[in-house]
Amino acid sequence: MINQFLTMKELKEALPEIPENSLKRYLHEHEEYLNFKKEHNRYRIHASEIEKLRLIRQFYAEGFKREEVNMKLEERGIPRTITMDLEDTSLVSINHELTDVKKLISFLVQQNEQFRLHQNRLKEQNAELIHEMYELRQSMEEFRESQRMHHEMEAEKVSYMMDHLVAAQQSFEEVNNKKGFWQKISKQIDACYKFFLKGKVQKPNG
Repeated sequence: MINQFLTMKELKEALPEIPENSLKRYLHEHEEYLNFKKEHNRYRIHASEIEKLRLIRQFYAEGFKREEVNMKLEERGIPRTITMDLEDTSLVSINHELTDVKKLISFLVQQNEQFRLHQNRLKEQNAELIHEMYELRQSMEEFRESQRMHHEMEAEKVSYMMDHLVAAQQSFEEVNNKKGFWQKISKQIDACYKFFLKGKVQKPNG
C-alpha cells in the first residue's frame, strides 16, 4: 500500500472523518505539499499522504487559515511538491525530484562555502607573502645603503691618505731641493777655503 495510489473513494474509506469535498479542497489548496495526480478530473492520491491530510484537517480544526497551515507544514519539515501537466492529460507529483534538487542546491551551497573559505585562505597567504617580500626589500635597501656609506667612508680614508702622501712627497722634494742648494753652497765654500789655503801656503815662495 505504501507505493500505491488511491482513488478518491479509497481515500475516503481511509479517512472517514473527513468529507470528500474537504479532501478535494485540501488537495487543491495544498497541492504543493501532497503527492497526487489528476487524470481526467479523477484524483489518484498516494497512500503516503493519508497522514498529511489528517494533519491538515487538524490544523484547520485548530482555527488556522490556509497560509498558516502551509507554514505549519513547513515547520514540520514537509517538503513542497511540484506538480506538472504532462501532455495536458494528467498532473504528476515530482516530490522526489524536488528533494534531489534540494540536495543538489545544498551540495552547491556547501561547495561555494568551501570555495569562499579557500579563497580567503589564499588571500591571507598572499598578504603574508607580500608583507615578507616588502620586509625583504627593506632589508636589502638598508644593506645597500650601509654598503654605500661604508664605501664612501673608505673612499674618504683613501683620499685623506693620498692627500697626505702627496703632501709628504712634496715636502720631501722640497727638502731634497734645499739640500742640493746647500750642498752647492757648501762645495763652493770648501773650494774657496781650499783656494785660500793654497794661496796662503804658496805665498812665502814668492
